[in-house]
Amino acid sequence: MLQVQAETNQAQSRDLAVAPAAWRAITFRVLAALGGLVFLVPLQQAISPWGAVTLSNTDGVTDVNLHRWSAALAGGPDAALAVLFFYLAWRPMQAPLVLQWTALAAVVFLVANVPFAGPAVAVYAIPVVLALAFYPEPRALLKTPWVDGLRLHVLVPGIVIAVLLLVDASRAMALQIAGTGELARNYDAASNAEHMITVGMAAVLAGMRRPGSQALALVAAAVLAFLGAAAITVPTNPGSWGVLGGAAAIAAGAALAGASTYEWLRVRAK
Repeated sequence: MLQVQAETNQAQSRDLAVAPAAWRAITFRVLAALGGLVFLVPLQQAISPWGAVTLSNTDGVTDVNLHRWSAALAGGPDAALAVLFFYLAWRPMQAPLVLQWTALAAVVFLVANVPFAGPAVAVYAIPVVLALAFYPEPRALLKTPWVDGLRLHVLVPGIVIAVLLLVDASRAMALQIAGTGELARNYDAASNAEHMITVGMAAVLAGMRRPGSQALALVAAAVLAFLGAAAITVPTNPGSWGVLGGAAAIAAGAALAGASTYEWLRVRAK
């Protein structure tokens, strides 16, 4: 009996030793909530296809109406990032995969935009950097996304979606590098490429079994459906996926959400 009690006390001591400090968890929650508020700012851009056009950069723009699609492509994923930051503030220890995705998204953002827009745009990555710095369990962020296994029902459509988005992102980046065209003059082409890549990464990571994969799947699906609706609304805008592409994006979002929900329910039923 004494031995069992001693082992229990040792186990409790180990748990206390590895438990994240309360101040760190609280700080992370606050930073995640603030980050969510920051990334809600471009929400007005997201609704540009249906109202007044809002652009973060108007340098070289000759017709703002040609940027309705690009504005939606910039604002939609950023609003989704805001939702994920709020989710992290709510359940910080239950979604390490979400924060891993935000780290990858920040890297893609910097690589795609800094060479064209300059180092000043790096300020937009600060909320992500702060969240990473104060995450209560930093070791969890060093684990590979597939360490807990794969959700094949979700991974397959996620890969298909990512490949298609990567192809379109490559086209957008080629236009930005060439430096010609309406979207290249205010660096919208680079922004378009960045956001398509990050949405594709979210779709692929949704196929992992790490905590947070379900949130990533649903948010990526919602973004795809939103962008599909935007493309249908402004089918002739430069870079727009058009009516057929928009319908395909909505279908892809529905497929991703359906596959992820099916897998989630299947695991819960065990």
